Amino acid sequence: MIVRPMIGDWELPCIERVELHQARRQVRLGVPGLAGDLHQDLGLESLTVVITGSLSGAETRSGFLEALQAQFSSGDPVPFVADILESSELEDVIIVAFDVVETDEWVDAVRYRIVVRQYVEPPEPPPLVADLPLDELAGLEDLAGSLLDGLDLPALLGDIPALSDPSEPIRPALGAAREAVAGVPALLGGLRSTLGMPA
Repeated sequence: MIVRPMIGDWELPCIERVELHQARRQVRLGVPGLAGDLHQDLGLESLTVVITGSLSGAETRSGFLEALQAQFSSGDPVPFVADILESSELEDVIIVAFDVVETDEWVDAVRYRIVVRQYVEPPEPPPLVADLPLDELAGLEDLAGSLLDGLDLPALLGDIPALSDPSEPIRPALGAAREAVAGVPALLGGLRSTLGMPA
């Protein structure tokens, strides 16, 4: 039974050619002094399917372009079926490109080429905190409680000096400073008299 290629629930009209492209991601590593290159296999690339077709008629062309543009603009993955994919695991695709060309082969002739690529569901992001079983969490809680019970927090803090008046230690020095400057007003008075300044 022939299955016509369909993108979602949209059946592509007047298909002339369907191509399947499959490749591996190979990194070629040149090693100095080694004859040839080393190759690192990074796995399979997404399957790519290229569908080529043609149609005619103004109404057919308008309907086709509207449906194609809607599918392309959404960017959402959609189911894709075709005979050529029978042995592959391709289920959902994204339309990654399309070309539409008007020709003069016949009246209102239009040729199209649509490129769809396999959609792969991205993996779930890892949790910010590792998930631990409940029994392990209970064990950690018991361990933390035992450690806190074993610590003598007041002894760790040591002797903390009591908060008091910070000027207490320097009061004797302040008294000596007062005595040293006690005679300054009298000296200034004599200086004022000498300079003829009012007291």
